[in-house]
Amino acid sequence: MTTPLDGKVALVTGATGGIGAVIARTLDAAGAAVTVVGRNTEAGATVEKELRRGQFVAADLTRRESHRAIVDATLERFGRLDILVNNAAAHAAGPALEAGEDDFDRVVALNYKAAFFLTQAALPALIASGAGRIVNISSIGTIKTYAGAAIYNSSKAALDNLTRSWALEHGPDGVRVASVNPGIVVDGPMSAPVQAFLDIERAVLPTIPARRLATAADVAAVVTFLAGPGADYLNGIVVPLDGGLTA
Repeated sequence: MTTPLDGKVALVTGATGGIGAVIARTLDAAGAAVTVVGRNTEAGATVEKELRRGQFVAADLTRRESHRAIVDATLERFGRLDILVNNAAAHAAGPALEAGEDDFDRVVALNYKAAFFLTQAALPALIASGAGRIVNISSIGTIKTYAGAAIYNSSKAALDNLTRSWALEHGPDGVRVASVNPGIVVDGPMSAPVQAFLDIERAVLPTIPARRLATAADVAAVVTFLAGPGADYLNGIVVPLDGGLTA
């Protein structure tokens, strides 16, 4: 029996744990070969062993030389690249008045700059695929913001804008681009700082029609759909994965 992503090759950043690891496993189950990218070599090796066709590439995405090396490692191992998932992210929680330049630079370097230049390095292979897919993991905070996440949310808003820009520039090349914008992900490491200072039961859940938080599996399911043939006519979109919060 064929699966939706048979013969495809995916590259997932921030995939040694959390949402990224779940995305990698779900793409693998859908038939794709997967390059798992992250800094934690022990965790990366564990995820690699769980995949039918996978490899772990250790990399610091804030270093420019890593981008070409990651793409090259994928092409050397699997011969092609069809799907890029920009998932790696950093968070800085707290009032904007107290934000430091170090926090600003750290978050922007990974959430925005690294995604831009890794995508730049991957685009020739994605175009050569004839059906390349770029899926950016963003945040519902770009649509309905909340206190204490000004740096994080604005960096993700920049990523949403890149989604639209890349869709416009490379749609004619067969590349489709989308952002997945989750609300608070109950098992997502990036959500931990938010959950720490919000009253989830009394202040958050009553505002979500689904009456629950998102899960990493929810995110992975949408990513897998966007990476597959059923999403061929979707391009430049932002998907609010929020249980109806912004309805």
